[in-house]
Amino acid sequence: MKKLHFSIFNLLCTILLISGCTNEFDYGNSRDGKSKEIKAILSREEHDNLKEVRLKYDSLVREHQLDLYFKDWKYDEEVNNIIINIKDNKKAALELHNHRLGLGFDDFIAKENFKTLNYKAISPFAFMDKKGPYKNPLMVNGKLFSGVLVGTHEKTGKKNLEVRFYKGVRFDKFVAWTNIDRAHSKFIEDFYTIFDIEVVRKPVIYLYPEKSQEINVKVHFKGELIHCYPKYPHTTGWDVIANTDGMLKDKNTGKEYGYLFWEGKSDFKYSLDKGFVVPGIEIADFLDEKLELLGLNRREATDFVSYWLPELEKNPFNLIHFSTEEYVQNAPLEITPAPETLIRVFMVYKPLETPVDIREQELKVAKRKGFTVVEWGGKKATEFIY
Repeated sequence: MKKLHFSIFNLLCTILLISGCTNEFDYGNSRDGKSKEIKAILSREEHDNLKEVRLKYDSLVREHQLDLYFKDWKYDEEVNNIIINIKDNKKAALELHNHRLGLGFDDFIAKENFKTLNYKAISPFAFMDKKGPYKNPLMVNGKLFSGVLVGTHEKTGKKNLEVRFYKGVRFDKFVAWTNIDRAHSKFIEDFYTIFDIEVVRKPVIYLYPEKSQEINVKVHFKGELIHCYPKYPHTTGWDVIANTDGMLKDKNTGKEYGYLFWEGKSDFKYSLDKGFVVPGIEIADFLDEKLELLGLNRREATDFVSYWLPELEKNPFNLIHFSTEEYVQNAPLEITPAPETLIRVFMVYKPLETPVDIREQELKVAKRKGFTVVEWGGKKATEFIY
């Protein structure tokens, strides 16, 4: 019996020794039932259920541990390849095997001035358009990556990057956290073209009271809230302390924010019976003019344009419709105490190859007075109705 135990022990040691000498960790091959399930879900050819795909990717994010990341890695920008030393962290390698890639960053990938809130990309990984690691399919050790990439700021242990990939292509959600703990996020248009064109994107809410005070904000969205920042308590709504400069402090966490952010999904259809046909090369000037008319200040207009510009300027033409009344029906806001001025700007757009004839939309001039709340958001048109 002792000899049998000794033989089994030697066999196990031999297996571990051989596995420890493996040069390449093939995370693309499924080695257990869980990995097979993930790989199947990631295959668009086999599964076209958006909810299932989103839930699977959300679970990948939730299950990732921030302290499991590679320190010994390099990025080759020429071929968009992340080169990782698998032996650097065996637990992080196991995470990679299950489609969760953790990278350690010794500095923030994006920084912003606390007073001006100007956003500056420090690393290629902070770009939200198709630059840096996103201009071509992303590879890890020469293989196309499918799964979630999570960056951890090594000094604080906080998440500073979250981005999702399918066969090297970035899709769905991108979030970069800055040095002042604010999140800059974007949803990738390609994902909605493939999977889901019903998402109300990037509504952000600014609060400007006449004096520092406590404010409660509830979003009665006729659909499913899928992303909120800060975390949205569904029963009570956001409880914040708002300052006159627009900075907000979440009463639950004590953290400060420049605005409240939410996104949601519903089957509400927005009509395009009138609007504006704008060449892509002229979209920035057009938005600057119309947003000022609709009551947005420069900070809000800059946030709006910088978010939508990369998506709109690439189109030969865009049909733009500001759908305030329909938007109010789909997403009523309840704010306590009630603001004296409420400005809600919601843009629905449709890319066009050639211009079309359409009635020009008349926009109402908005004036600010007293306690003011401003919200903007938008979406790509589900149906082309004109």
